[in-house]
Amino acid sequence: MPNRTGAAAANRTGRHIMEGVGAKVVRDGAADAKWVNKRGEGHVGTVRSFESPEEVVVVWANGTAANYRCAGFYDLRILDSAPTGIKHDGTMCDFCRMQPIYGIRWKCAECPNYDLCSICYHGDKHHLRHRFYRITTPNSERVAMEPRRKSKKIMSRGIFPGARIVRGVDWEWEDQDGGNGRRGRVADVQDWSALSPRSAAYIIWDNGSKNLYRLGYEGMSDLKVVSDAKGGTFYRDHLPVLGEPTSGSRGASGTFQINDKVHVDLDLEIVQSLQHGHGGWTDGMFETLGVTGTVVGIDEDHDVVVAYPSGNRWTFNPAVLTKVPDSTGAEGGEEDASGVSQFQVGDYVQICSDLERIKSLQRGHGEWAEAMLPTLGKIGRVLQIYHDNDLKVEVGSTSWTYNPAAVTKVASDTAALGNSSERLSALLKKLFETHISGDINEELVKAQLTEIRPNVKKFCSTRRLILEAALVRMKRTLCNGEKNLEQTEFEGHFTRKPSMVN
Repeated sequence: MPNRTGAAAANRTGRHIMEGVGAKVVRDGAADAKWVNKRGEGHVGTVRSFESPEEVVVVWANGTAANYRCAGFYDLRILDSAPTGIKHDGTMCDFCRMQPIYGIRWKCAECPNYDLCSICYHGDKHHLRHRFYRITTPNSERVAMEPRRKSKKIMSRGIFPGARIVRGVDWEWEDQDGGNGRRGRVADVQDWSALSPRSAAYIIWDNGSKNLYRLGYEGMSDLKVVSDAKGGTFYRDHLPVLGEPTSGSRGASGTFQINDKVHVDLDLEIVQSLQHGHGGWTDGMFETLGVTGTVVGIDEDHDVVVAYPSGNRWTFNPAVLTKVPDSTGAEGGEEDASGVSQFQVGDYVQICSDLERIKSLQRGHGEWAEAMLPTLGKIGRVLQIYHDNDLKVEVGSTSWTYNPAAVTKVASDTAALGNSSERLSALLKKLFETHISGDINEELVKAQLTEIRPNVKKFCSTRRLILEAALVRMKRTLCNGEKNLEQTEFEGHFTRKPSMVN
């Protein structure tokens, strides 16, 4: 190990580690940053110092230093705060057994007394379907996270095992490396001291020398990278923002505020489990699945009271809820943030094909009947929208009431499928003029594929959906039209009676 005796070492011993200095950070890909091109997303830097409460200096793995915003506007997220010395006394990572947990603490919202350190959390330990609370410092509010299984992962890059390095901006170890410009290889990331985990790197130099060097300890960087290495993936949107207040600034729940739009999109079993001790679960709450509600209260236990279009109010564990961005509306159902249905009468929709899921969704929304089985995965047409946003959908010769979260819009009545007599006439003309190709389905697909494909690309069989929707439309028109089509004109062409079609 480099010689750390003398005046410099004594001076360091007498100083406290500044909170935040030495933390590993990454650029916030979603931030409105004016320095967004300094380093690519996923590259890891070290907090060197704070120029002011609003500005921080970061040294990137390649040795470049730059200033970033950390108040009002935030440019960086904290990947690992363990090198700063932040610890959660009385805790232990239930996977790697780190005790106490240094850096960010991740507490399972479903399992009693289960914690992970950052390495294990981003390393996908424990159940990926479980929600966790992020606890940045011992005194900070806990913040509920999305389940990891549906969150974006990004690969970290920088000074990790396998990287090729040279001496960096804070080098003070004479010629241990063999001289300025000499290279070495990172063998491992280790602790510079017991109170500063993951703040050093063990290097094997090309000249055969081996030693431990600072990599974030008190903000110091003895090394810079020549050829970086991958350091594993992380959940970017789960990381705290550098500089953002961590206590008492986001409302009592730590993540939700009055008038936030929220919905429940977890598996039913998980929701019911999380509700224990937070208001419980009753059958009436099935109406909340996949439907957007509005936060109207936060109680002293941080539980969240949500109002729904039906007029009912329900109390939830905040870990159950997902905030709906104002500009997008609910992800699980077709409602905007105000709870107003985005379906219209005449829209074509596909019924959910998952039997167990639709049974759950139908509770409180017209309920489920075994006679509805033939409608699973089928295309139907919206006939009516009820006051609670439930939908009356015609599928074939039957009609049923559906939870809007149980159907997916294929196309609107006025858009992809169209409702003009001109477009319908063209389709019917192709239906009767079988001599064009000898394949009715092929001609219908050709006629509609260009305009409909973007609206149904998420489904496995574009052709099947197009034909099914088109045929439903034609069936309705034929039933409502004249029985004798002999004198019916389509764009100047006369068709034959249906009975004459072979």
